[in-house]
Order: sequence, then structure tokens, then C-alpha cells
Amino acid sequence: IAFPAGGRAKAYWPTPDSQEAEIGSQHVDRIRVRGDSSYHHSNECKMEHRDRYSRRTRRVALLLLAMTNGSISLTITTFNILAPVHRNQPDGRSDERESARRDLWLPRAQNVASYISDKFGKSDAVLLQEWWFDEQFTEVFDGILGDEFELFAERRPGADGKEMRPDGMCCLVRKDGGLEVLESEKVLTGPQRIAQMIHCRERCREGSSSREKRDVFIANSHLSFPGDADQDVNDQRQAREAGIILEAMEERVAEHRAAGGGGGECLSVVAGDFNSDCNGLAAQAVESRDYVNCMSAVSGQMLSDVGGRVNLGVTHRNHLGQDVSVDHVFLRLNGAGGPMRDRTGLEEGAGPSGGKKARCAASSLGYLDGKGTCIESVRRGNILLEGRSILSDHRPVTAKVAWPSGDLGKGTGELDIDLYINATCPWYC
Repeated sequence: IAFPAGGRAKAYWPTPDSQEAEIGSQHVDRIRVRGDSSYHHSNECKMEHRDRYSRRTRRVALLLLAMTNGSISLTITTFNILAPVHRNQPDGRSDERESARRDLWLPRAQNVASYISDKFGKSDAVLLQEWWFDEQFTEVFDGILGDEFELFAERRPGADGKEMRPDGMCCLVRKDGGLEVLESEKVLTGPQRIAQMIHCRERCREGSSSREKRDVFIANSHLSFPGDADQDVNDQRQAREAGIILEAMEERVAEHRAAGGGGGECLSVVAGDFNSDCNGLAAQAVESRDYVNCMSAVSGQMLSDVGGRVNLGVTHRNHLGQDVSVDHVFLRLNGAGGPMRDRTGLEEGAGPSGGKKARCAASSLGYLDGKGTCIESVRRGNILLEGRSILSDHRPVTAKVAWPSGDLGKGTGELDIDLYINATCPWYC
């Protein structure tokens, strides 16, 4: 819509028959399309808009076809379940942890397992931090979740590197879900700290095509608590831990392909308790490797984040009584030649208008390629974070991603500005 000085306005929409719509009687000889230069109302201009509309319509139709034909959706949940060895007794009358009293930890463990079964029974993978390696604790989860999930756990090392800590990480993979686990291992990210690296592959579902199954690499993460009085020290330590996790992911993807595991696309997931929000150095380190913050992407789709990073809201009440947002899910799609990148022409650090921007427009909205791989939704469990009967001092976070399969005729699957011209955030133009 153009607004001439002292006049009325005329609007032009690139409809299939190139119709014009006028507001008032003032004729306007120029229009501006988001992200484009001004055009004259000429036959050449109208033909260009008609071609762009038709091209975009075809691409959107292909995208919708992909999402309904041969596609899968993966659902990933992250949840710090507050290990009984780390929780103070709720009555506060003892220096002992909850783990010292079976009458306290057992009912909570049963409630947590039942909650996971009820709320996340459809998640393909549930990433748990602060998993307690107690035999009876494990039996509780096996008894409630054993029919639905396979359990893979990795234990933290002790201070001397020999004796193990009583807690660690755990990944629950749904037995009838979209993934099967090929390998689970731990990576040392700091003194007595680990990340759990899980290599999964698509499960062959009933009625699915016989195409080559794709791989998914997951990093179940738990970064260190910011306990130093100097916040810069905390940020640098967490960023260093995140960097170790990211390097481990790159190595595993490269090793898999070098071993003949396939050169097609695969999905990388980094999720867990970062002990810092999405503006922290750790989250920035992950995003710098072409990962997309799922919550920011969904908020961008809803045009509610005004172009910036956003938090999911409170996901944790720490032992200092602070309400913080520290639980995250990041995704990246890897093509045969590396991470998928868009071709919108909006480079990191400077938008067309010269202003700083966080990411390219399509990526920031959660569109990971040009054939329909996108972040569909993110939700946070709304459980209580205080009181004697809490499930945990963290809230679970779940992300769902659509991951179509097959070739849509473009070959590379790279992002194309024509597909996303109407999704481009206006503050980038």
C-alpha cells in the first residue's frame, strides 16, 4: 500500500488475475511489496507479480503435499525430574536429602512416572536429567513405563574419575514411536558433568515407503549451575560445555557418514537443562551452529516475539527461590553437504535495512528446509514448582517437528525466498 503525500491510497494485491483494489479515488502509480523495491503499475510489473504468485502457489502446494504424503512428525520432550539425592527433605527439618526417606521419594517417583505416561506417552523421545541410579527407583519407572518406553541411561563420574555419582541422564524412547536407538553413550563436559549422546534411526512404520531410513542424533544436556559470584565466569563455563556437546555431535555425524551410514539428511537435536536462558552464551553458542530455538521459532510464527529471542516462561524454580527459564530444545537439519541454510539473502548480523537481526527470516520461523521440515509446536507442562508434593522443580518442555521425506523436485531442499515471502518478518524488511 502506498500513501502519497496529501492524497489517498491505492492498494495492489498480486492476485491470479492481477486485479487492483483502490481505497478512495486518488490514483497511485507506485506500490511496494514487502522485501522488494518499488514497482510501477505496468503490464510488466503485473506479469512479474502474477509469475511470482503462481510460482509461490506451486511451491506451497508441494509443501502441503509433502506434509501429507510420506511425512512423519517427531516429538521430543525434555524434563529435569529432580533426583531425590539433590532434593532437600520438604519439611526442612533435616540436613539429609529426600533419598534418605523411602516414604518421601517413592510416591514422588511413582507420580513422576505416571505423569510421563499420561502426558508424554506420544513423545518419540523423553530426555530426563537428574536420573537417580537407585535400583528401586529404576524399578518404579520400569513398572509404570516399561510397556511404552525403552530406557537408556548414562551415569556421571565421581570426583576421582573412578567411583560413580548416584545420578546421571536418561532417555526414554517410545517402543511404537518413530525412532529406534542404535547407540547411547556419554560425553564428559566438565568435572563430574556429562551429556548423553543418543544415535537414533527412523523406525519403519506400517504403510511407510521403503525409502532409506534417516538418522537422528540427540544430545541430552545438563549444563552446570551458575554458582560463581561472577556471572561472566558462569556464562563462559556453560558456553564451553555447550561447545563440547556441539563438537561431539559433529564428530558423531561425521563418523556415521564416513562409516557408510548414508549421505542423506539427518536431524540433530540439542535439548535439556541449560541452567541459563535463551539469551545466555550457551544458547547463543548452539544457535551459532545453525540450530533453531524451537520456542523462538514458534513465537515468530505467531508474530509475538517482535523478531527477538524469547523465553518459554518460567520452567524452573531454583534452590535460591528464583523463577527462571532454562529448559530448551534446539533443532538442526543436516543435508548431504552439512547444515541446511536458507537463500533469503538476509545474512547474519545485518538485515536489508542495516539493522541487526538474529537469524535469516525463514530459519527464525522454524522452517528448516524448502520441503516442509518445520517446527510445528512447543508446549510447556504447567506443573507446580513449589510445595511439599511437587513432581519436580522443573517444568517439562515438548517440541514437535514435521519432517517430510522424499524429493519434491528441487533436489537440494534449500530454503527459497519465494516460498517464504509472505512469512518474512516485517521488521526485517
